Amino acid sequence: MEKKRGRGRPTVVERIAGSSAETYEFLATDGKKFRSRRSVADATYAFSASILLCNFKPAIEGLEVICREDYQCRSILNQLGRMIHIEGYSEADVVLIAEEAIKNRKAGRSVKDIEAYIKNGRLTGEW
Repeated sequence: MEKKRGRGRPTVVERIAGSSAETYEFLATDGKKFRSRRSVADATYAFSASILLCNFKPAIEGLEVICREDYQCRSILNQLGRMIHIEGYSEADVVLIAEEAIKNRKAGRSVKDIEAYIKNGRLTGEW
């Protein structure tokens, strides 16, 4: 018997990972249970951005500045992941913006300022 699809729209994890959504969600959330779909979505976007940046790691200097465990740096990765999956930016563009975020973080800018810059550029297309 074929599995029926639930009502409503699919979750972000289902849209990104397709049939392997459960495994992907487990990896993205470190096996933790979040209270909201929004928290799972944020973790999924951050996880997909970190995978992309790790693939380009030899070309990116100082990646550990934005790929730390703390919550604030996850917000930068969240915005980069949203650039990939929602707005459809290319991988090269995302890596370029990540390099700019690293430069600004090393220059002493706050994570909140960098996140706001990326969000504004992501939504308006003006960098």
